[in-house]
Amino acid sequence: MYTSFEDFQRDAAACGTAHYPDTSLQPQATDAAFKIYSNASRATTLLNAEGESVPFGITVVGRLELKSRLVDGREEFEWIPSDESFPSIDAIMRENLGTLSEGPSDQGGSILDSKTWSLLANDAWLIGSIHARTEFHFASPLTCSNLWDDNKNRLTVTGREVIGIVSHGYEVRRPNPKLEAVAVCTDPAKARSATLLTYKTQLQLADRNHILRSVFDEPPSARRS
Repeated sequence: MYTSFEDFQRDAAACGTAHYPDTSLQPQATDAAFKIYSNASRATTLLNAEGESVPFGITVVGRLELKSRLVDGREEFEWIPSDESFPSIDAIMRENLGTLSEGPSDQGGSILDSKTWSLLANDAWLIGSIHARTEFHFASPLTCSNLWDDNKNRLTVTGREVIGIVSHGYEVRRPNPKLEAVAVCTDPAKARSATLLTYKTQLQLADRNHILRSVFDEPPSARRS
C-alpha cells in the first residue's frame, strides 16, 4: 500500500509519459490522484438515514454516460442517456451509490467522480479499491466493444480497469446471468501487492485476445458490432 505521497509520486513518474500521455504527471494531477487513492483505500461507504457513514464495500466499474465523437478533426464529448444500447453509469446511480473524489470531505462512495480526472487518477482509484479489497460490480456489460477499441487498437478505460482487477487477486463471477458481473477478491496477498508499476506491467501484456480470454462474455473470435 502507498503510505506516503513520495512513494506514490515515485512510482507514477517511473511509469513515464508514454504510459501516461495526458496531464497525469503534472504536479496538481499527481497530488489529486494520491488523494483519490487515499480515499479509495479506506473502502467505500454510504450514508444511512441519520447521515452517518456506514461500510458498503462495493466499487462500481463501467462507462460514464459520456460518448466521444470527432468534430472537424477534434474529439468532443456529449452526455447521452443510459439505456440498453448504451449501458453506463448515470446520474441516478451516482446519487444512489455515492461518489468518490479527491475532496477532503469525501464520503467514499462507490463511483469515481473526479473534477481533475486523468489516467493516473483512474488507476489510483482502482488500486486503492483493490487495496481495500472491495467487490467490483460492472455497470456495463463485459463485451468486446466495451473493453477494446478496435479503431484505436487499444484497451478502453474500462478495459484497463478489468485488467487491473483480474491481475491483482480478483476473480470475475456472474452469480445471476441476468444481473451484472461481479469481481471478488480471492487472493488478498496479491491484492495488497498491487502498485502502479505492477498495473503498468499487466497492461503492457494485454492485447485484444488476452482480455477476451480473461473475462469476457464473447469468445476471442467475436468482433465489435
